[in-house]
Amino acid sequence: MSTTATRNEPIKRTRGGTQPLPLTRSDILDAALPLLADVGVDGLTVKAVADSLGITSPAVYHYVDGRDDLIDRLCERVAAEVNQNVATLLRPEVAWDDGVVAVLMEMDRTFARYPGVAARVLPTRRRSRAEAESTGTVRRLLLEGGFDDERADELLSALQYLFGGWLLGTHRTDRGVLERSIRWLLRGAA
Repeated sequence: MSTTATRNEPIKRTRGGTQPLPLTRSDILDAALPLLADVGVDGLTVKAVADSLGITSPAVYHYVDGRDDLIDRLCERVAAEVNQNVATLLRPEVAWDDGVVAVLMEMDRTFARYPGVAARVLPTRRRSRAEAESTGTVRRLLLEGGFDDERADELLSALQYLFGGWLLGTHRTDRGVLERSIRWLLRGAA
C-alpha cells in the first residue's frame, strides 16, 4: 500500500483505517497561533488546537508537554514575529531614536494582537532567543546613539520598565502616550 500523500489526503495504513500525514510541532503551533489571537492566553485550550487540526487532544500532547508548554512556545513565536517585523522597519537611514521607538511600538502592536501574551512573558525569568534578539536590537540602537555600554544598559532597563508597565496597564488605548513617553525618556537620557 502507498504511504505517500499530500497533507490533505489521508495515508492508507496496512492495519486498517486512515491517518493524516504526521504532524510536526510547527504544525501544532501554526494552528494554535490564530486561536491565540482570537481567544487569548486564558481562552486557549489544547482541545481547541486539536479540534482545529482535526485530531484528538492526546495527539497534541505528543508534540507539547501540556498547555503551559504550548503557550510558552506560542509566546516565543509571538516574540519572533516582532523581530521579523522589526527587521523590515529598521533601515540604515532610520535615526537611532526612531529605531528604538519603532521596535517598542511594533512590540506593542504585536502583543496587542495576542491577548495575554505580554502578561505571560513579562514576569518570566526564562530568557528566549527572540527576546534576546529584540533586546540586542534596542541596545545596538542605543550604542549607535552615542551611549557607552553602562549608560546603554541603564537606559535599556528604564525602557524595559516603562514598556512593561505600559503592557501590563489597564488603560492602553492611546498609543501616542507610549510613543511620547519613550521619546521623552530617550531625550532625557541623551
